[in-house]
Amino acid sequence: MVVACEGSGVDKSVRRLAAATAATTLVVLVACDLWIEGFRVWWTRHSLTGSIVSSLLVVAVTALIIDEVVADRQRRERSVSVAVQGLIVYGQTRRTYAAVTADEEVSGAASEELRALASMLLTASSSLFDDPVARRFLAQAERLAGVMIRTVAGPSAGALTPESRARLTSEMTQLQAAVEPLAGARSERGALRARRAVGVVTAQTFTLAMCSSG
Repeated sequence: MVVACEGSGVDKSVRRLAAATAATTLVVLVACDLWIEGFRVWWTRHSLTGSIVSSLLVVAVTALIIDEVVADRQRRERSVSVAVQGLIVYGQTRRTYAAVTADEEVSGAASEELRALASMLLTASSSLFDDPVARRFLAQAERLAGVMIRTVAGPSAGALTPESRARLTSEMTQLQAAVEPLAGARSERGALRARRAVGVVTAQTFTLAMCSSG
């Protein structure tokens, strides 16, 4: 899958290069036809060749540029969808983390949250795996889920040791770092919106955790 993603990146670069080359060639031919007398005479003498070349260039420019515009729009729409799914998974992960680390004794609510997280990861993995940034977030979310499952169902099940808490905190910090580029756009404003979104999800998670523990 990694190779496929890299290949798609190469194909996108090739398409953009081909579109730019075709457009540049068309502009150069038009400029030469307007300002170079000998060039214009040559094309007049070879009208069939000129018609074929100009038709092919127009078709190439139209097809390549429109294809790139449509593909870019689809990528933007897909990135929004992937970001939303990633934030939903992140919110459930935060709730599970809060339930697991709420007390020294792991409660039954943590097991319920873990089951919900596992189901959500299975559902969203197919969409998140195709995007490189989302795939890194998914891998980190799965690592954190694995640590939480071992904490709840391991040999010391029911007790949260300081070592387990430290490991969970470390994995949660890495997950929060992985979700920001997933939700953020390629601008400072988009990154700020991403941080605010992550902060809102985090605040809601801890509020729910405090209410449930209380």
